Amino acid sequence: MTKPRQADTSTHPGTGVTSALGIVVDDAKPSGLLTLSGVEMWERFSFYGLQVLLAYYLYYSLTDGGLELPRPVALGIAGSYGGLVYIAQIVGAWVADRVLAPRYVVLVGGSAILAGHLLLAIVPGLLGLVVGLALIVIGTGGLKVNTTMMVGELYPNGGPRRDAGYSIYYMGITIGAFAGPLVTGWLNQAWGFHVAFGAAAAGMALGLGQYIFGMRRLPASTATVPNPLPASERTRWIIITIALIAAIALAVGFGLVRPDNISNVVALIVLVATIGLFTMLLTNKQVTRQERRGVVRYVPIFLMSLVFWTLLFQLFTAFAVFADTKINLNVGSATVPPSLIVTLESLAVAGITALLAVLWTRSRAARMRPVTKLVVGVIAMSAGAAVIVPFGLGAGVTMPLAIALLVMVFFAFGESLFAPSALSFTAELAPKAATSQMTALYFLTMAGGSTFAGWISQSYREGAEAQYFGTVAVVSLALIIALGVVHKLVDRAMLSR
Repeated sequence: MTKPRQADTSTHPGTGVTSALGIVVDDAKPSGLLTLSGVEMWERFSFYGLQVLLAYYLYYSLTDGGLELPRPVALGIAGSYGGLVYIAQIVGAWVADRVLAPRYVVLVGGSAILAGHLLLAIVPGLLGLVVGLALIVIGTGGLKVNTTMMVGELYPNGGPRRDAGYSIYYMGITIGAFAGPLVTGWLNQAWGFHVAFGAAAAGMALGLGQYIFGMRRLPASTATVPNPLPASERTRWIIITIALIAAIALAVGFGLVRPDNISNVVALIVLVATIGLFTMLLTNKQVTRQERRGVVRYVPIFLMSLVFWTLLFQLFTAFAVFADTKINLNVGSATVPPSLIVTLESLAVAGITALLAVLWTRSRAARMRPVTKLVVGVIAMSAGAAVIVPFGLGAGVTMPLAIALLVMVFFAFGESLFAPSALSFTAELAPKAATSQMTALYFLTMAGGSTFAGWISQSYREGAEAQYFGTVAVVSLALIIALGVVHKLVDRAMLSR
């Protein structure tokens, strides 16, 4: 999310950055920046345009245009889909580093996303769903992480121009994440799921088209592979890739991976990957003893982030069902799409982040320690879950739309506090020789959070909403307080050595 600069209309000499607006001009290579921010805006448009509808599409009845899957299975799939998207980004970063230049990984990824959304739009049933989601997972893994990296390549000297460039880039993300669900939610309400998925495909087509047109303006470094695989290793990696694809196909074919257990499988992948990455970081000979202590200090931060993302992704699983069944969506004679409520959380994050930035700029006393932001952020989101409880106590009780928006404010406040601080901790504690592995760990907290959100949402039942959200609130609160204490003890132990 973007953070406003102090009001100042002066321009820093030689930077082309207006500190009042954070806008890149002249020597900040705006053409390449607009190419990257544009493709990412349309990718987020299509991604969130699908994600806010996915659970509904999976469990709605056939007569309502859905696939009529059991609701627990639908929520497990929705959560696992998000988890696989974030796991795929780790793979996409590796491919761009060792196999194919980032510029072309984004091109292939965008094409796969477009194909996936088209399949969802025109191929009914489970075939369109499975193949479409698989293509979107693969494509997003290649596109998102590498567009972010290439923005940095536009500004090799860093400094305030890079900050401004990323500000504009994240403006594109915010616009896409807000507009996508608005458009697809309205189209779904008026014309059905497949028309809405078609709009997501159209958005990605626009993004891909402007990327193809503008990719020649990107720096030459984006067209080279930074650390190419030696010829002697290529055959080994081809064999490994083929073996993995065959193993997945066999697991699906023999029923080891099914819609009703997909969240368990993805959770196992996250667990194995987490243990593997921490082990690699702690045994890497290029990581100094001091840096190993930093990795140990990161363990409670990692677990806090897992709690945070599990809470946040409830918005696309259990809360999506609650919004559809227990919130009064009528405004006068109009009916608001349930997807709109979650969309407004993203908008609230932008506003609250800006307000906090201004507050902390003007008042040192109002600032929080980074770890305090993590704890308070999850506490705020737990409070949001607790607000839901009274409206889940009776069969005839519904939540007013105004209260639903208050819940979104609690979640947005928590996200505004937590996410930037968690990213800062990740960068601060990353060993110099293994920053990509530390970044991969952070991606795994997002993958795990989405997967666990889908997994625990399988216990959500109509008539027991109060018990579900009450349990989520209490357990999250207990975990974040306990992890805050653990963080303090681990920090004290590591820093005293």
